[in-house]
Amino acid sequence: MPLPRFCYRCAQIVIALLCTGMVAGQEPLPIENIQLRGDRFRGLHYSEMTAEQRALLYNVVNSARAVTNTTGNGPFNVLLRSPQVGELSQQLGNAIRFSSGLSGRQREIATLMAGRSWASTYEWYAHARYALDEGIDAAVVAAIAAHRTPDLAAMPAEDAMVWRVADELLYTRRVTDATYGEALAVLGERRLLSVATITAYYEYVSMLLNVDRYPLPADASAGAAAAARAVRALPAAQLYREPRDRVTQRAPIPNEDTERAIAALGAAIYREADLPALARDEVRKAVLRQWNRPRRERDKALPISPHAAIALKFAAELLRTRVVSDATFAAARATLGERGLVDLMVLMGHSNIRCGQQALAGADCAL
Repeated sequence: MPLPRFCYRCAQIVIALLCTGMVAGQEPLPIENIQLRGDRFRGLHYSEMTAEQRALLYNVVNSARAVTNTTGNGPFNVLLRSPQVGELSQQLGNAIRFSSGLSGRQREIATLMAGRSWASTYEWYAHARYALDEGIDAAVVAAIAAHRTPDLAAMPAEDAMVWRVADELLYTRRVTDATYGEALAVLGERRLLSVATITAYYEYVSMLLNVDRYPLPADASAGAAAAARAVRALPAAQLYREPRDRVTQRAPIPNEDTERAIAALGAAIYREADLPALARDEVRKAVLRQWNRPRRERDKALPISPHAAIALKFAAELLRTRVVSDATFAAARATLGERGLVDLMVLMGHSNIRCGQQALAGADCAL
């Protein structure tokens, strides 16, 4: 029997406290003076937040990711609009980043690949720095920024394999049999699945950041800011290519590290009443079309509700162009509300992760 919402929230807080190390007596970081940043989603201050929003901000700042994020930077100002879903999203982020079996260098290669595919300015700004800190050669970072293949032979074999898997997933929505076999030999099952999961997860993060047009920090160095802004959106013709080798279906890799967190986020987003069921259906269809690439067929002109119509327009435009226009954003927010719009993007992200894992198994996505 499902827990009542109140008990569910209590359980979340207990889990979060355990994860932050507070039980062990560590001193938590204060959040009372944090002023979050945003653009389309106005930056919130602690003083105006609800109790649920404050709990989420607390858990973000005092979670495992606080090593690199002590002020709630990134997608969290957006996720605060739907705090229960946002809490599960940040828990998923921690599980993906810190239970992957990948080195920091390998995680950052997959993250940079996703951020570059989406031309996400803040994502690139943050993770290009982390990549260099992890010891990734500047020439590799520059090649990814320029949408070029780096000198794979000069890279450690495991790093080069992460690049290859991420590249195929992002631009063919499959992993060929040849690449899969080599990656399995080099990375093993656990790390290979982690590459696919992290790549798809940071596509989701890039969606949130791009829709918000999330700004760089005021103290960003001129060089880092210029480098991030130079990562331009790719032409439509470069966002997809056919796989260059055979792709056959294979057994899915067991997902022990992150499955619980992925499932919990999915359960929450399907419970949320702020995103109507018909709107969810259209969002799923938009994600499936991107991953499954069906032959162009004439869609039947079936009448759908205003909520479903704007959800489809928003999701299709974001997936096709990596951004949404002011008009589409305004219409979606007016129709769905901020919470419903955030739930829509989280559903897109969750669906993207599921599709990425299925694509690794050589299968069409089913949601």
